[in-house]
Amino acid sequence: MAGARAGTFTGVDAYERVWQRFVREGRLEFGGYMDPNWRDGHERSASFIVPVDAARLRGRLEPLREALRPFPFVSLHPDRFLHITLVMAGFPAERPGREGEIPPGRLAELEEGAREALSRFEAFEARLENLNAFPGAAFVEVHDEGQTERLRSVLCRGCGLKKPPGPPHLTLAYFQAPDGVPAPPALISAIERYRRWPVGTLLVDRVELSLLDLKRRYPPPEPLASIPLRRGSGAAPG
Repeated sequence: MAGARAGTFTGVDAYERVWQRFVREGRLEFGGYMDPNWRDGHERSASFIVPVDAARLRGRLEPLREALRPFPFVSLHPDRFLHITLVMAGFPAERPGREGEIPPGRLAELEEGAREALSRFEAFEARLENLNAFPGAAFVEVHDEGQTERLRSVLCRGCGLKKPPGPPHLTLAYFQAPDGVPAPPALISAIERYRRWPVGTLLVDRVELSLLDLKRRYPPPEPLASIPLRRGSGAAPG
């Protein structure tokens, strides 16, 4: 998926380091779940996500989409697909045998583990702002004093999942180019124009365990479970 090969970045300047690396290396790759090498014949994937009400943000997202639209290798995400992925749980399979596959019963275990792990985690507000890029995707940054990062850490520990690399982000488009193709200077310039661009705020008040139909193009995530966060003034320590 997008960002999977982006490296591990933490700290307040994580997003700036991601951007500087993208500019310095200047390369693209085939990003996202439609990459046949990532999908590897699987029909569904399961992930923990933060849902996003894209309709409320559309006015501020549209200039970013317009900046990316001229490039033929850019695959823009429709509103129905926009979400913040916290961690991928795996590929559900009746007879799991390959790496990343999980049995159907594992989904119920993950839901139970997530509910326990997040039972004291308080809802918080995140700011969505600034266009940025990995080699496989353009995304909007998530700024919340590290709350989403802590949410992801607590969730991974409680469910026995591996924490993914890269800072939390709202993917806006996949780059679908052969791995290693140079990033056009015009793309870098287009993104740079929106490096300081507020999109809006997001109340993170629940986490969803969702399924994605990998056979379809940009299907809405199918929620299997919705796990509410506590209402309060801040998140529980990670």
